[in-house]
Amino acid sequence: MILRFGADRATRDIDVIVIGGDLSELRRAARAVADANNLPDTWLNDAAKGFSDILPPDFGHRLASLDFSLRHLRLYALGRPEQAAMKIIALREQDMEDLELLLPQLSDKEKTVLVGIMRHGGRFRPDWAQKMQYFLEEQGWRID
Repeated sequence: MILRFGADRATRDIDVIVIGGDLSELRRAARAVADANNLPDTWLNDAAKGFSDILPPDFGHRLASLDFSLRHLRLYALGRPEQAAMKIIALREQDMEDLELLLPQLSDKEKTVLVGIMRHGGRFRPDWAQKMQYFLEEQGWRID
């Protein structure tokens, strides 16, 4: 949220969804960074994987590359619709703050994608789709 969308709040961790590669190697590297920089072991948080099923098959087309010139790691940020969907599903206090930033930035096309994500998720998680629909309707969206 901070790097890609300009959120100005402090964060305690970096949420990641690992796509490909060796997760155990990434965890070893994250522990080494934590030890070297006096960070908690949870600074690199992969708990978002529990919500990643909501992501549609084409979400990779909307990823934004984050260029940190790293040799062994490529970093991407989710597109606005995917980020908003994940935030709506989690809906913690900080997610509400993030949604206040994200939702006004959505283009009409991105709004359509977000509704599509809701429908995609409804096929296997109707509770998530319903949560998304209720949230968006509370924000004044008409969901047909």
